[in-house]
Amino acid sequence: MKILDISNYVPAGTSYDKYLTTYLGGCKCEDKISCVCGLGKGLFPYEYITSFNVLNETQVPPKSAFDSKLRGTSISGDEYERVKWVWKHYEMKSIKDLLIWYNNLDVVPFIKAIQAQRELFKRFDLDMFVDGVSLPGLSEKVMYQTCFKNLQYPSKKPAKSFKFPVKRMSGYKSQDADAKREFNLSLNHLNKLLYQQKYLCGLCYKQLTVDTASADRINNKSGHIDGNVLISCIECNVARKDMSLGGFRYKKLLEFNSNRLVYSIDKEESEIYGKMKANIAGGPSIVFNRYAKRNETKIHGGKLCKKIIGYDANALYLWALGNEMPCGRLTTIEPYPGIIDDIKADKIFGFLECDIRTPDHLKDYFSEMTPIFKKVLIDCTDESVIGKHMFDHNQSREANRSKPARKLIGSYFGEKILIYAPLLKWYLSHGMEITNTYSFINASSHKAFAPFMEAVSNARREGDSDKSQSMIAEMMKLIGNSAFGRSGMDMSKHKEVKYESNQKAIEAKIEHFTFHGLEELNDACEITMKKRRINNKNPIHLSIAIYQLAKLRMLQFYYDCIDYYFERSDFQYQEMDTDSAYIAFSCENPFKDCIKPDLRDHFKQY
Repeated sequence: MKILDISNYVPAGTSYDKYLTTYLGGCKCEDKISCVCGLGKGLFPYEYITSFNVLNETQVPPKSAFDSKLRGTSISGDEYERVKWVWKHYEMKSIKDLLIWYNNLDVVPFIKAIQAQRELFKRFDLDMFVDGVSLPGLSEKVMYQTCFKNLQYPSKKPAKSFKFPVKRMSGYKSQDADAKREFNLSLNHLNKLLYQQKYLCGLCYKQLTVDTASADRINNKSGHIDGNVLISCIECNVARKDMSLGGFRYKKLLEFNSNRLVYSIDKEESEIYGKMKANIAGGPSIVFNRYAKRNETKIHGGKLCKKIIGYDANALYLWALGNEMPCGRLTTIEPYPGIIDDIKADKIFGFLECDIRTPDHLKDYFSEMTPIFKKVLIDCTDESVIGKHMFDHNQSREANRSKPARKLIGSYFGEKILIYAPLLKWYLSHGMEITNTYSFINASSHKAFAPFMEAVSNARREGDSDKSQSMIAEMMKLIGNSAFGRSGMDMSKHKEVKYESNQKAIEAKIEHFTFHGLEELNDACEITMKKRRINNKNPIHLSIAIYQLAKLRMLQFYYDCIDYYFERSDFQYQEMDTDSAYIAFSCENPFKDCIKPDLRDHFKQY
């Protein structure tokens, strides 16, 4: 038996009401008191039930019975009117009937919503309870499914004509005779097959020549006879063995697209995986200025703040996913003279492991949003590191004080860090300096997931224009937001949970080298064990590329948009998150009144 939690198939923090609204449309009743659609909110006096006997009470519980001391909440007058209406409408005899009604409201719509969600995934030939144990797992399959539907095929341009070599056909006759198989072929038949196949391999579709053409038996248990022969190249003939024609053709198609697909990192590339894991850094969450108020605070101590606006980069990770991704097999190459010029000229693509710094004359330019994002160990007990305000705050927490931990910060420099080529090119174009190079992880550049990005975006647009498609649009939004999450998952943190009640078995688990933790239950123990073997097959480089492209976009928004079109005396960054920025401006309509006069025409044009 497998127990699944529906919370794994929805975004974190999704309420039951939101779930029903997404997949069933929610309650549409105008009169919420007399709602009978089954999608309205149920009410029950949890804390009033102090014993089973209370369920036998025959009167509607008083309004105060619905108060919750635990949550510090009370129901409204309209909500209590609904309780009284439900009691009368359904001819309830006791509080037990109210409990049954309440439970049915929880269960019946829930089952219908699950069925609706399950049907939507069937559009992709996926069973959400069989093909994945979470939304990210299913979304990843949808993402790759969309990618594989857009593979490129060989050109199938006809090759130059030639005659099948007589000597090779004689060899097939001898093979069949030695193996006591039937042989029934003629040169005319083989030449006819060559003509029909346009002198192309029937498996990989490469152009054939006299030296590469062969007669491949479709069924290897039979001989070279009419109907059991396909003209292929010698390489495919040898490699196919007993594989079906369809299966082998698909394998060759994947090989043809190898530089357009994202591969997992295998054991031979374990060093690359280690570097990737050490350099993965999620979205930054940075406070630049702690307080701003309209008509009160000043921007950089100068002009009065007139407007504070929050900007959100819509579907930033999805946009990043649709851009150039590191495809093909990753390989490490040693740095060489001119490698930086080759990266800038797009001659090579991938990740450069290097030291990078901001020149002294540019530190003022990069002072507000420092350009390098990196993880460092932050000592919360050192006032000189975290500042007086946060130090005092941490000290006031006493027993709950934060301990030293690795945090994502903005910096002027980075040492031995991996930088993705598009971000690196932006750094170099803005004057930053690479002082040392250690290695380059080479990849092929291709927009492997652009079709997935378009599919999600188109579904969301259709949902906006056609409300009947809103459910599909909402599901595609969830898929788009969670598709790449598994690629950066740290599988070393995965644990196995086991339950034991036998004392000897418990002791054996505790003494085992994979033991992680134990929690005592009433008559058993919940034991957490580390996994004995971990298969790090997830394409972690996909996550690093997406995270760095997202950072690139936020840097572009600051330096190539806001800082380019506005005077620094007219704006001040307050805080930023992964895909958002909150900015204080010195005018009410910043993108109308604050643009530099000499750049207004340029801004309107672009």
